[in-house]
Amino acid sequence: MEITHRDDLGTDLNAPKLPTEEWGYDLLSQVQTGDRVLHWKSGPNARIVGWSEAIGQPTTVPKYTWQPRGTSGRTLPAPRTSEGWVVPLGGVHNFPSPPTSQMLLPLMDQLMALRDDLQSLHGSTYFPFYRYGGDQIRAQQAYLVKFPFQLFDIVPGISSARIDALVTEFDDTDVSEDYQPSGKQAPPGRTTRAQDPKLRAAIERRSLDVASEYYAGIGGINLRELGKPYDIAVTVEGVERHCEVKGSRMLIDTVELTINEVTHGQDCGQVDLIVVDGIEARCDPQTGEYTTKGGRLRVWRDWSPEEDDLSAKRFAYILPAG
Repeated sequence: MEITHRDDLGTDLNAPKLPTEEWGYDLLSQVQTGDRVLHWKSGPNARIVGWSEAIGQPTTVPKYTWQPRGTSGRTLPAPRTSEGWVVPLGGVHNFPSPPTSQMLLPLMDQLMALRDDLQSLHGSTYFPFYRYGGDQIRAQQAYLVKFPFQLFDIVPGISSARIDALVTEFDDTDVSEDYQPSGKQAPPGRTTRAQDPKLRAAIERRSLDVASEYYAGIGGINLRELGKPYDIAVTVEGVERHCEVKGSRMLIDTVELTINEVTHGQDCGQVDLIVVDGIEARCDPQTGEYTTKGGRLRVWRDWSPEEDDLSAKRFAYILPAG
């Protein structure tokens, strides 16, 4: 996101290239053709005006004249000249209802929680917003910042700027849950997976706890968590039932099954499939540990996966001899 007072938004990104590291300028070197750039117009009615698309790679110019806008820079008698970065843009697309800084105030806690989560995972994130004076939200005091895609699910009125990869029938990659907001709908037919082992373990723990509560509520006894070849064994109305449990922080319509899970579901008559999705997970920035709550419970009793509902994602291939 570009943060600027300039009036010619969408023409290009330009900033000085200094011998000392200035991340708010140096981020221009990372912009690639096809990237979307949002434009924050500073001033009394600060707002995200619209977006542009980069139509070329960053280049350097030998002489770039600029006037620093910081407190000390504004006291300089004349503009400075140095090398500069330039990235051509394809013209601004204005938002019909540009989100203003005032519109972001009710979202401050969500914005700051996202910033904290990302910082706990990555350290510096060049987040676009910060809390000012305890009760105000402001854009960073930098020219260019990163705009995490999770913000599209928080900030209203900017969805037209989003780039979403097309999902084809041949796309078998898991959707990473690590940076998705809880309760977001996963793409149809796509499986999801948390890459962070701590997050993955927390989601699995929450889904098992919800499944255990379900069985306790219907009078289940002798519940045991096995893990393999199925997750839970429990006795309900005198009959031992086996349960496969799947969990996600997203809302899902597809789960990944191992060949053993498929075989067991088809061969054993008393198998339940329990899916707990939409789990809320929050990371403690101090410890890196996750706490979870909530989740939507769905139960398929006497479950047996049909061949027509299975899609092969991977094959074990024995190499030919010779």
